[in-house]
Amino acid sequence: MPPPTGPAVRAAHLIDDLRSLSVLGARDESRVRAQLDPASVKAIEGATLTAHLPLALNLELAEAVYRVAGEAGSRRWGAASFLASLDGFFKPLFIGLTRLVAPSPTLMFKTFPQGWATTYQNCGAFKVSQPSPGQTRLVGVGLAPAMLVPAYLSAVCGTLAGVFEISSYTGTVALEPRPATSPDASWLVEWRRVEK
Repeated sequence: MPPPTGPAVRAAHLIDDLRSLSVLGARDESRVRAQLDPASVKAIEGATLTAHLPLALNLELAEAVYRVAGEAGSRRWGAASFLASLDGFFKPLFIGLTRLVAPSPTLMFKTFPQGWATTYQNCGAFKVSQPSPGQTRLVGVGLAPAMLVPAYLSAVCGTLAGVFEISSYTGTVALEPRPATSPDASWLVEWRRVEK
């Protein structure tokens, strides 16, 4: 497959996405895979990890997961893919972050823009702010229009919530309301430390 000229995503992410379908359970994983174009799966599985593939492949996966498993399934799938990336493509970054300190949501979310820029090409950028203690707002600015659909935005909620799986924090991730014509989307993450 020739390199894409428009919005693109790193193949390593798509491979993690495919592998993470298992979090949906065998029945739903099978139903999702049945909805995917075999050529799309072949393109993902045959790509080198560092290659960029058309964003449409990522969106095809997200839409199929959302149709089969709804918002809750999309969130589980997004979290599972994030966790898989920490054992794969993003492992060096994760090890560097956690070598000296336990990961806090603040630390993890501060790295999100770098992870986004490494994973996506021509798909906008992310800004991170801390509105108050225990809160982070992540704003995707100038996102590719095709990303601004419930299927994709729900999966991002799951990706962000994946931070709670690797830290001693718990919390919520909410997609904030946005004008339908806006090229931006924002998520508010609220957390607290888990008492042991």
